[in-house]
This record gives sequence, C-alpha cells and structure tokens, in this order.
Amino acid sequence: MSDFADPGPTSPTIQSVARTARRRFGSGWEAGKRVSFFILLVLIMLVPLNMVAGVIEERAYTKRAVEEEVGAQWGPTQTIGGPALVVPYQVSRVQINSDGEPKTIIETRYAVFTPEELDIAATSAVEKRTKSIYQILVYGANVGISGRFKAPDFSQLGVTPTSIAWDQASLVLGLSGVRAVNAASLTAGGAERQIEAGVLPYHPFDEGIRAALPVELVGTSPQPFDFDLQLSLNGRGHIAFQPLGRQTRIAVKSNWPHPNFIGSPLPTARTITADGFEATWAISHIATGAPLAWLTHEYKPQPERTVSVGVALTEPGDVHQQTDRIVKYGILVVGLTFGTMFVVSLLKQNRVHLVQYLLIGASISLFYLLLLSLAEQMDFALSYLVASLVDIAIVAWYAGATIRRLMGWVTGGVLAAVHGYMYVLLQMESYSLISGTIGLLVALLGVMIATRKVDWFALGEPMGEPLGEPREQPAQA
Repeated sequence: MSDFADPGPTSPTIQSVARTARRRFGSGWEAGKRVSFFILLVLIMLVPLNMVAGVIEERAYTKRAVEEEVGAQWGPTQTIGGPALVVPYQVSRVQINSDGEPKTIIETRYAVFTPEELDIAATSAVEKRTKSIYQILVYGANVGISGRFKAPDFSQLGVTPTSIAWDQASLVLGLSGVRAVNAASLTAGGAERQIEAGVLPYHPFDEGIRAALPVELVGTSPQPFDFDLQLSLNGRGHIAFQPLGRQTRIAVKSNWPHPNFIGSPLPTARTITADGFEATWAISHIATGAPLAWLTHEYKPQPERTVSVGVALTEPGDVHQQTDRIVKYGILVVGLTFGTMFVVSLLKQNRVHLVQYLLIGASISLFYLLLLSLAEQMDFALSYLVASLVDIAIVAWYAGATIRRLMGWVTGGVLAAVHGYMYVLLQMESYSLISGTIGLLVALLGVMIATRKVDWFALGEPMGEPLGEPREQPAQA
C-alpha cells in the first residue's frame, strides 16, 4: 500500500478549526481596522484645533497691540529708580606732550551718592479704558518719595579731588515714562527746587527727571539734608521701584483686588480684599547688590541687573488666556466624543461614516471659535454656557437624526458632561492636572465597563452566528 494514500474526507472537527481560524483572523483584522480608523480620526482633528489656536494667538496679539497703543496715549509701564545725588568734581593728571613736555590736564568727573534712608509711598487708582472691543487696565498713581542724604564723603571712594563743585550738584530720579508725569514737586534742604525733564549722559539712569540741588556747606564741610519728592503719573501694566539707599521702605496701595507682586524680594506684609490691596517692603542695600556710592567712570547701574519690586495689574479670566487653555484640552473633548460614538456603534451594531465623524468634529472645533467671539463681547462664563449649549444641541441633533436616536442622546449627554468638567478644570489653577488625570481615568474606566462584554473577534460577523461553531451541514442525497 502506498504511503501517500488518500486519507479520505476531512473530519468535521478539522474543518471547524480551520474555519474558526480564518474567521478569527478576519474578525481580528476588522477590529484592528476600526480602532485604527478611530485613532486616525482623532489625530485628524488636531488640524482644525491648531487652526483655532492660531486664531486665538492672533487675537491675543491684536489685544497686545491695542495695549501698546493705549500705553502710548495714556502712559507706559512705570519703573521708578532712586533718587541719587550726583556731585561733580575735578581731578588733575599729567600728560606728556608729543614734544616730551609735561602738561597738567584738569578733568571733570562725577560721584553718585544714594540716600541713607528712603521711604516710598504710592497710591494708585485702576480703571479700564475701552478701545475697539478691548478693555485695557490703566492706572493713575500718586507717589511720594522722601528720605535723607547724609553728608557726601569722597574719602570713602578713595578720591582726593582737586575741587568739588558742591554748588553744581543735582538730584536725579530714574523714570521710564517721563511723558506720562502729570505733576512733580521737590523740596530739599528746606527749599523748593525746580524739576527739569531728562537726564544727562553722566547720570546713573537712562531716563528720568533731575533738579539742581546745591549742597549746603558749613565752612568746607557738606551737610546732610532731607528731601521730599511728589509725583503724579499715569501708567499701565505695572508700577515698579528700583530702591537705592542703605534702607528702603516701600508701601503701595490700590483699589485693584488682583495684584501680581513682581520682583524680589516679595512684600514683607500684604493685605488683599475685594476693595483692593496694600503691600509693604523693607529692603536693605545688601539685598540690592548696589553700592551706596560710586564714581560714574567706574560703575553704572545696569537696569537688567538692578533689583526692582512692584505690582503688576493682572486681570483674572483673561479671555484669550482662558480660551487658549481650554483649546489645549480640545483633543480630549474630541477623543471622548468620538469614543462615545465608537462604543455605542459597537454595542448597538450601528455604522458611523467618516463624514459623520468629521462633521461632528467640525462642530466641536467651531465651539472654541464661538466661545472666543462671544467672550470678547460678554462675560466669559456666560459665553461658555451659550457656546456649550449650541455645540451640544447641534451634535446631539445630528447624531440622533443621522445615526440613531440613542446615539444622539448619549453623545449629547457625554459632550455636556465633558464641557462642564472642562469649565471646572479651567477654574482650578493649582489642581487642574490632578483633576484632569482623575477625569481621564474615570472616562477610561467607563469605556472599559461599557465594552467589557464586546467580543472583539466577532466584529464583522453576521448577527446570530456563534463564533467557532460549525455551520449546519446540508443533508446528503
């Protein structure tokens, strides 16, 4: 007998195993296609979401341009430095001429002295100025700067000047927005002094105001003196101070209830209420790193290195900032909405077309544009509510009308829950990460529970045909 004899008809068991393997492989491929299709759809939605983010950035840039324009008209961000006493002196040096003969040259140089004590008290009234559709925060401030200079001592600078021009000394105050000064007055040494705009090249500040302040002498010895400088100025954004002196005390008071304290160190005391805030600083010259006196040809303060403290006016709930934050969660909103549709279609054996997914994704993307356009005109919370209701209604109606009524109700409900949860996250600055993570875990758990009985290998199989069971054989003739 041949070893290759016909084994006879294949047994039903072998046929069933082969058929089951083919069906399982084909069904597994079907499941993979559907999941891949779902992931691809979610990634495609990154394109319109990034376009929306670009629109938000453009609108925010436009607002910043409006702020700059208002600042040019009302007043810029204000930084006040000093004051400092500048005293000219002369030194002589010998220079050898080309013919070998010595020649004595007299040079004028300048020494800078800072106050022994410095007290700054500022009171600002914040208001909103409207330009186009934007509201810009501006302020008017009254600043009182008083203190005491001790007798200038050139010996501490290691200089033995030939002649000191005490009568040509001047008091200089650094000020970044001179053109926004409404009024200024100075009393020093018991007399009123005339203030002039602008600074000279040898002064320690790039911008500011100055006043001639001859130093009083008793015999040949300079005398200490007190001063009191009063300013009324406009500004926007922030008001900051660069303290110079042995000991500086700063007190700022305003009617704005949302201060953002800038610089270092932070206030030693502060009180914030619904009617405004008060803050005080106590700063030693050791903390500033600036010398108490110096020669201008050897040292000049660098604004970027100079210690400054102050208050920035922040507006909580900035439209563009909040919209930008919530757009960053947009891919999660799309993913959860599409995921709901995907799971419901699996459970109810419905088919959702690519166009239906894309139209619903477009509606979600337009939600953010609607939110931005409304928030620029009205309160953000009300804008979010209106935009959410419109988005939920459109998505629920379309899903229910084109796919299945149950799909509309479930998708609308999930989208409403997601929009509500995202608004809560928006209000939670410190706990937004942990809250968002918990929310995602809960959503994932919900998907796991809803699909726990889904036979992923049976995707694409005709209803009512158990997987792995052989079909009924036709009767033999």
